[in-house]
Amino acid sequence: MLYFNHSKSQKRGIDMYPVTEELIEKTREQFQLNDFYLESYDFLLHEEDKIDLSMTWLPNGVIKNDDLNPDGAIVIDVDIETQKWIHIVFVNEKNLLPAEVFPQVDNMEAMIEWVEDLTQLEYGRQFKLVNETKERIAFHAAVDNIRLFPGGTIDISFNEDGLLSSFYIQGMFADESQIQWEPFNLVDEVIQPLAKQHCKLIEVPDESSAAWKPLYVISSFLVPNQSSDAVIYFDKIENNLSYKPLHTILTWQEPSIEKFEEKEIDLKYSFTEEEVFQKRALQDNNLPISDEAVEEILPEITNMLRMEFPDDSGLWRLTSVKRERGYILARLDPAEATPKVIYPSLMLWIHPETLKVENYMDPSSLLEAFDFFEEAEAVKINVETAAERLYEYMEVEPVYVYDQQTKMYQLCGKVTSGAYAIDAITGDLSILDS
Repeated sequence: MLYFNHSKSQKRGIDMYPVTEELIEKTREQFQLNDFYLESYDFLLHEEDKIDLSMTWLPNGVIKNDDLNPDGAIVIDVDIETQKWIHIVFVNEKNLLPAEVFPQVDNMEAMIEWVEDLTQLEYGRQFKLVNETKERIAFHAAVDNIRLFPGGTIDISFNEDGLLSSFYIQGMFADESQIQWEPFNLVDEVIQPLAKQHCKLIEVPDESSAAWKPLYVISSFLVPNQSSDAVIYFDKIENNLSYKPLHTILTWQEPSIEKFEEKEIDLKYSFTEEEVFQKRALQDNNLPISDEAVEEILPEITNMLRMEFPDDSGLWRLTSVKRERGYILARLDPAEATPKVIYPSLMLWIHPETLKVENYMDPSSLLEAFDFFEEAEAVKINVETAAERLYEYMEVEPVYVYDQQTKMYQLCGKVTSGAYAIDAITGDLSILDS
């Protein structure tokens, strides 16, 4: 089993660290919490490498019932490093704070000014509006209206009275010092052949026919504005620096009669004040994994498979390793590539020092719903025809892509066919479910 560490919430007391006390009082003053009391607080992990102080505030005279926060309670999180508020949530959307604390949904100018003040970001230069309704306003990280990828988001929700019910900010935002301005100059002559190369066949489960449906799509990718002959794939951008792609088929001669002993995995999501302020809470997930370490890991993974999947020699492929939550996480996919978008995989949690497999996740039970699906019909449309048709619906969006090594952004074209696909049997245009 996987064990997730959740330490008990901390009550306010005499042993509170000065920084904690300061952030609590700063929060009380900012949001006019004079009619509320601090019920408890925690130190929680967010975005893999950051810790926030999460405070639960209850109206005076109100207590928790069965450990549940009552209506009108407020959970407010502040990043302990930047000391900026990142989450505000009113339980059951009941906002009991004075009306002047937050702007209302129908005053966009005041809302933008409030977001700028709270986040210390500048509208237009660092974030832009992407969605606006009576219930929700959404912003995305951008520099001069060009999105960041991956980019931060700001989401604000409102209750039926038009009062703020939640605020979330997450992800990365940039300033102009991290960007070297250049005109976007990727043209069709550059993109079209690359897009055709990335047209591929996939099979998706179609519940209406209880069968796998073959479709052609263009796999999304990035093209640097200054190096149009290069391609950047999303997995490189979306993973930390320890990420190491691999392609190793795992084989063995004999199964093992020994039993694999699973160990509890402590994926810490919460920390004590001492761990946080003594800088012992987080490990560096960007630390590279050496080739030598991979060589040591391979027999450990093989031994685990010999015990748990003794008849599967040659059926699994080690596709990547990376550091996560204090462990090395190894991913195993089927040795034979499949066009199906849903397929068996294994995630192995490996101790970073002993390099032994301590536990694993096998989501194969989730695939049982598709066991009775008919296999896909034979393809009748060739990839060249599908690529030509899809090119009409291809999108090339200029985005600034973060380079983890230089901590700078480079201008790229993000190429995607969006939700469009071509039916590989009929040749008709198809829309993928989101």
